[in-house]
Amino acid sequence: MIKNALLSLRKNWGKTLLLFVIMAMIANLVMAGLSIKNATSKSMQQVRESMGSEVTLSYNMQNLMKDREKGESMEDTLPDMTIKIADSIKNLDYVASYNYTQTVSVDSSDIEPVAMSEQTDESSNNQKFSHGDNTNSHRQMDDNDFSVSGNTNMALLSAFSNESYVLSSGRLLSEDDEGTKNCVISSTLAEDNDLEVGDTFRVYVEDDDGNKTKVKLKIVGIYEIESINMMGGMSNRQSPYNTIYTSLTTAQTLNGSTKTISSATYYLDDPENQEAFTELANDLDIDWDSFTLQTNDRQYQMSVSSLENMEKFSTIFLWVVVIAGSCILALILILTLRSRFYEFGVLLSLGQSKLKIIGQQLIEVGLVALIAFTLSLGTGKMAANVMSHMLASSQNSGPAITMNMNDMPDQNDSEDSSENDEKSTSEQKETK
Repeated sequence: MIKNALLSLRKNWGKTLLLFVIMAMIANLVMAGLSIKNATSKSMQQVRESMGSEVTLSYNMQNLMKDREKGESMEDTLPDMTIKIADSIKNLDYVASYNYTQTVSVDSSDIEPVAMSEQTDESSNNQKFSHGDNTNSHRQMDDNDFSVSGNTNMALLSAFSNESYVLSSGRLLSEDDEGTKNCVISSTLAEDNDLEVGDTFRVYVEDDDGNKTKVKLKIVGIYEIESINMMGGMSNRQSPYNTIYTSLTTAQTLNGSTKTISSATYYLDDPENQEAFTELANDLDIDWDSFTLQTNDRQYQMSVSSLENMEKFSTIFLWVVVIAGSCILALILILTLRSRFYEFGVLLSLGQSKLKIIGQQLIEVGLVALIAFTLSLGTGKMAANVMSHMLASSQNSGPAITMNMNDMPDQNDSEDSSENDEKSTSEQKETK
């Protein structure tokens, strides 16, 4: 039976070659689809494990606005976000890490801010010398030139994790810096004030009575701002170049309370546990009319969106290949059997049983399929790599709008270009 199958394959080499080519194509396409599906599933799992999900405890501004009386300031309606409230949430399941933040507006007599505009710099200087007037005794937040951001773990901040801010010298602050006066500043602020790692400077907060709370900070790290989205009309304090990162306790000391924070961010172990974590938090004894949990898994969704599309495509692709390939193979085998009816009749007249004839056909098809699928183990992986690269490039072809600080024109360059334009204009007038 095996001998007859081999003789039949060699005799009908044209049909055998056609059957082999079709089976090889189907096998390669199936292997490519399976490889893409498995690769995307593993990639999505790795993204979930590495990225996690951010959930931020913040104020429920809609409810607070409704409860606010007419003419009342928002400061008077905001309840204190205490460490006790934040700690009760950090101990829940699914929390892999957390970061507490305290932001406070400060000023300094040792260093100068990176001025956003001439008008902003002049107005801030005028306000500094107008404290003798009773009408200006209450300093507004934007009157200060710097913003201190105290954090439990600075490395968890999204600006540093997505490399919008890159450490150029020194180190970032960690939990070991708690209780110290270490700080990290931008490279632009350091260059404008001739500062480097190891230098010190003082910042202070002044209350309505003119009393100052001073803190001497030591620079342990300097970071470079690679990309940023900046808005017009930004004050010195709002500029990221004038943000000074410190430990949480340092910012709390400047703010006048070691029991409150501005916000708390919790990093979950898996974005899929987001709803379960929110349900556990809602069962805690917290005034959820004043506070809310805001989920921020946009980065995860952006990262896995292309992978999800590739996984859907590979699933549909597999079904199409299997169904279409099965129909084509069935049609070819039927036509092949119809053309061999005379051969089957001769074999039956010679006394060969029907089971042996059927077994011979199965052996012929099985041998061709075995060779085709064996070869597809190597070629199918190559086809999968080509298809995955094509799909990935099509998914990531959308334009990204970012502002690279290295590409921004320098002010001196713009002045030089304007001078050159004026010179060329005057020369054209003289020529005329």
